[in-house]
Amino acid sequence: MFVGIEIFSYWIFIWFLLYYFKFTKYNPLFILILGYIITLGELIYLISKKTNIYNLIKFVIINIIIKLIPILLIYNTKITFKDLEISLYIILIYIITMTIMNINPIQFYKNVLNTYIHNDNKYKSIFNKFYDYLFSIIFKK
Repeated sequence: MFVGIEIFSYWIFIWFLLYYFKFTKYNPLFILILGYIITLGELIYLISKKTNIYNLIKFVIINIIIKLIPILLIYNTKITFKDLEISLYIILIYIITMTIMNINPIQFYKNVLNTYIHNDNKYKSIFNKFYDYLFSIIFKK
């Protein structure tokens, strides 16, 4: 069952919030930028698979909210070696968590991208569902 903890971008977004609101001194900027670069690759993949425009816009808006805006809010902060080290630890904890949950992260992300390509609901994230909900209210779908 998909619960949301499987999406690493959420982990990074939570780390950003903790950093931005001064609950941690460790800067997530490096991993946010890395995640954004990966997202650009995913966007190119979705375009190459002729994903419908609604799902492409949804993908872009969600990633602007959870990656680009956080990057813009902290882009002028300094990244230290300790920040890189913490990034590595968080990645390792994520991989261990996925292993414990018996989830292959690569296959999981393929399934998430297929949700956008084929417009199915099996791997829709909470942000994805919330976007659909808001869209249906605003445009009376």
